[in-house]
Amino acid sequence: ATGEIVGVEALLRWPHPELGLLTPSEFLPLIRRNGLIGSVTDTVLKQAVLDASTWFGSGYRNVPVAINLFAPSLTDVDLADRIGAILAQHSLPPSALTVEITEQMLLSNMSRTEVVIDRLRKSGLRVSIDDFGSGYSTMSYLRDLPVDELKLDREFVLPMTHNPRAAAIVRSVINLTHALNITSVAEGVEDAATAEQLSAYGCDIGQGYYFAKPMFAESLRPLIESRNPLRR
Repeated sequence: ATGEIVGVEALLRWPHPELGLLTPSEFLPLIRRNGLIGSVTDTVLKQAVLDASTWFGSGYRNVPVAINLFAPSLTDVDLADRIGAILAQHSLPPSALTVEITEQMLLSNMSRTEVVIDRLRKSGLRVSIDDFGSGYSTMSYLRDLPVDELKLDREFVLPMTHNPRAAAIVRSVINLTHALNITSVAEGVEDAATAEQLSAYGCDIGQGYYFAKPMFAESLRPLIESRNPLRR
């Protein structure tokens, strides 16, 4: 493990004036009822790309930002074009953005999803499967869909240092990603022991509180500058 930051994930939060910082589970039902998913997706995309432009512009062009798509976006055939236009506004390459899709979203509309994902990848964007193993998994989409990255769900990573069965699953998934030439990411890394075990298994990337806790974008650039070599 190098300690270098190789990507960040944009987390959607609502700073409510009375209720404090709300997570998506607390406000997404309201957004869906009012038909605002599309506009919220565009807002998240624009803000994430704007934030990424601050460190890309300083020469740290190897730290893409990942955004989580909502289910309706997976049937939006114009999504790749809209993302491309937003990136172009800030003179950023497609490699600046990773699109994360949960396993359950993939399985809900496989045929339409395949078209959208194919367009995303042909435009140069990276596609990541989030929360792998959290639902009723099927290996067929790993065979059929052109994805770049697989994020192993934290429910397997958190207990792996003291649960041999969880550790065996983690190791098997990492081996599978290597065989398929897919980048492996472990979510929920919260201590050094877990990070070391994942490294021994050959996991490509770790994500979790052990490396960094969620922070506002203005705090992120100094962190990147402190950990990453400058590559212009």
